[in-house]
Order: sequence, then C-alpha cells, then structure tokens
Amino acid sequence: MNWRNLCAAIVAACLSAGSAFASNVTDHWWSPSESGWGLSVTQQDDIAFIAMFVYGSDGKPTWLTASASRYGQDTAGNPGFAGTLYRTTGPYFGGAFDPAAVKAVEVGTITFESSGPGTAILVYTVDGVKVNKVVTRFTFRQKDWSGLYRGVNRMNYRDCQGDYVAPYIYDDGLIDVEHNGSEFKMWFDGKKAACMYTGSYQQVGRIGIVSGTYACADGPSGTFTLRGLETHENAFGGYIESSHPSCGYVKQELAGFSLD
Repeated sequence: MNWRNLCAAIVAACLSAGSAFASNVTDHWWSPSESGWGLSVTQQDDIAFIAMFVYGSDGKPTWLTASASRYGQDTAGNPGFAGTLYRTTGPYFGGAFDPAAVKAVEVGTITFESSGPGTAILVYTVDGVKVNKVVTRFTFRQKDWSGLYRGVNRMNYRDCQGDYVAPYIYDDGLIDVEHNGSEFKMWFDGKKAACMYTGSYQQVGRIGIVSGTYACADGPSGTFTLRGLETHENAFGGYIESSHPSCGYVKQELAGFSLD
C-alpha cells in the first residue's frame, strides 16, 4: 500500500467511526481535587471496559468494573456508555493463583458520559449509594509532534454563501510540524492548497488540542481549533474546525504518517 492509500485509509477509518479520534474515551480519568481514586477506560468500538479503584466504607481498596455499552452521542460527537457495575475480589497476589477465588458481585449500575474532549460525567450506584462526579483525562506526559509527515485531508464546507464554490474536497501533501511546549506550528503543503496553522497546544490525557489562527496561500484565513490529535503507531489523526470568509465554518478530517 502506497503512502497516499495508507493515509486515505486512516481518514476513512476516522470518518466511518464518526470522528473516532475525537470521541474515543480510552484513557485514565480522575478528579484533580480528589487524588487517590480514579478509573481506567478502554473503548473498543461500542463497548467501554471501565475499571474503577475506590475505597469502601471501611477505608479498604475496592475494585469496581463494568463492560458498558454505548448508547448514543451528543451533537459534538461525545459518546455515552452505560452498564452493570461489579465489585471484584480475588486471591492474594503473592500465592498461587486460584481462579475459583475470583468473585464478581453485581452491586449497581454506571454511566459514563463524555462532555467534551477532556471531561466526562460519571454516575454510579454501589449498594444503593449513588455517586455523581465530573472527571477529566489524567495527563502525565506531553507529546512532542515535531516532525515531517505525509498527509491527506478531507474538507467539509458548511453554511456557505449561495454563490460560493468549494475549490476542492480532498488534498494530499506534506505536513511539517514545529512543536515546543505550548507553541505549535503546522504547515500543510498540499497539491491544491498551502496553509500555515499557528496556535497554543494543550495536552489532555492522550489527546492533543491546538487553538489559534491560520492563513492559506490561496486567500482564506481565520481562526481554527485542531481537536482529537492522536498518535496511532507511526500515524496520527485529528480534525480541524476553522472559520472561513465565505462559509460559516470548515471542518477538515486530517491524517498522516511520519517520514522521520
């Protein structure tokens, strides 16, 4: 598979999943003001496995787990998951593992609703006690995106003036990124357009977000937000929402793989 087909396949995967780079909730989540407990969420398609470590009424560590099914998403593509919650116990880690000693007892229910790229509403019930928390992705490592990439993008022009004709829908070319801390510059040099994006970078768990301004050689300029920026081995993907002089806004699905 050549590089163009590879990048196109990545973009197609993002689109078929409903902008999966933006909505996938896989990460470690916590409440920054309540350090000491948290939950790890791993999403595979429409199922999110949730492992939560909390403390019982006796102060002892307690494991709660659920296989939660996706039940929808809001207009921004943020999904919700719901399932049955179990309390799990098992054999002492220092001895021989006895599968028969593993117990999973149903104790309640759980819902996990993503409310943005880095926040979610967690509601669960254990033995009749209901808990409602706002949690965020836990960030412990910032990604450095600096490098040269082969990339493709797909444009979606929305709410445009009646006489406006989109110059292109698909483009491919080189993506050059300079990233230093919060400073982020991305140059897309395509066959049909060349644009510079300059903004401020924020790491939210495993997801990167950039907001700033852009200018293209063929004329359009304005503000943009790059969301859902995520690494997949030697590839990356995300989407850009930007203002446009002739349209309400433009959404770009963007993908590429590293040449470094």
